[in-house]
Amino acid sequence: TKQMLMNMIGMAVYEVGVMVFLLWDYKWIPDLQPNSDDPITGSKSRHYTMLFNIFVLLQVFNEYNARFLRGEWQIWRGLTQNPLYLMISFGTMVFQVVMVQIAAPVLTHALKIHPEGLSGRQWLICLGFGI
Repeated sequence: TKQMLMNMIGMAVYEVGVMVFLLWDYKWIPDLQPNSDDPITGSKSRHYTMLFNIFVLLQVFNEYNARFLRGEWQIWRGLTQNPLYLMISFGTMVFQVVMVQIAAPVLTHALKIHPEGLSGRQWLICLGFGI
């Protein structure tokens, strides 16, 4: 439908805009301590971990917006009637937190995730952009 096309274009423009903005203008983000002498993660490891986290959260919250295709604003309507959808959405969020915070020391070498994860303020920034 025309509304679906507008939603997809709008979300794509928003996601690319957020990613490009945060890729180049990141000095305002709290708790970014570049450590250029770290051979494993590099100087922008925490910054890239935030970008990865924001991208995943954008996708998760886009799932809620994509449930309706005719421009409805009540994205929470009927949500409790689909427990499988809620389990998948909740599971995705839990898995993301586990990957970024708990499994970060193990995944540092494979995914270049910062070994200490993200701070609370950085998580709030990620959620703010995701929603």
